[in-house]
Amino acid sequence: MSFTNDVKTELCGIRQGAALNLAECYGMLLFCKVFSFNEIKLQTGSKASAERFAYLLRTSFDIFPEIIEGGNKKPCYRVKVVSLADIKKIMYHFGYKPNTKITLEQKFLKTEGSLGAFLRGAFLSCGLVSDPNKEYRMDFSVKFETLANEFKELFADKYINFKITNRGRDYVVYTKKSEEIEDLLTLMGAGGETLNLINVKIYKSLRNKSNRINNFETSNIVKTANTAYIQRTAIEKWEKNGKLKTLPEDLYEVAILRLENPDLSLSALSKLSKTKLTRSGFNHRMTKLMEIINKEV
Repeated sequence: MSFTNDVKTELCGIRQGAALNLAECYGMLLFCKVFSFNEIKLQTGSKASAERFAYLLRTSFDIFPEIIEGGNKKPCYRVKVVSLADIKKIMYHFGYKPNTKITLEQKFLKTEGSLGAFLRGAFLSCGLVSDPNKEYRMDFSVKFETLANEFKELFADKYINFKITNRGRDYVVYTKKSEEIEDLLTLMGAGGETLNLINVKIYKSLRNKSNRINNFETSNIVKTANTAYIQRTAIEKWEKNGKLKTLPEDLYEVAILRLENPDLSLSALSKLSKTKLTRSGFNHRMTKLMEIINKEV
């Protein structure tokens, strides 16, 4: 199952009072495939959403819609209000009149919890949320531009900064911010999937941190190896020319330690020195040695 279906399945298991059922039903109606005086139809790939829509229509309006299952490669469920009398009953209840534009009527979202129920209905009708393991994105596909803007503004007070783009003939209201997706999931009642998203975020954060540390350590290892190779190659040339013994004792010791320990870091070499030099002290001597050698190369 997809993450979207997981969320919708969780949402469809919520039980609530009549007022919140009506608010959720309004969300599903307003954003279903067709919502007009001629036809009311939900089309979804989620069986749970289809059954939820039928349940809400039954409990809110005593209407029993037709449910048709189809689809070849992917399941598709169509829930249709058959009777024109039933359609009028729904439309008039929400204050709509024939030949008028369908807008979002906030007066039906005034009771406590109704906004979350309405959002839940909207998501069940037209919402998608990406698998957080892949990306962070939540979409609501809306038929009309005015309705898309009204939906966006409705949640601005909740600090959800939706954006709107076009996808074919639809207007997509979306967010890519993980914190906003968490807030939306929580508001609509998907607490379990909110926790799953947070767990994925924690895992990804730890994995990224681990990768940064590993990359940093690998970079240091490569840098140390390259530096050691350059130092050893230069010292070996002096050794072949018999010049090492002409060096001062302190620099001679540094040269021999590098030749005998080609893979060690300067920190490790400093601990092998007779006087137990600090890394800084050992590095100072190595720098001085390389300056002398490079002058004569």
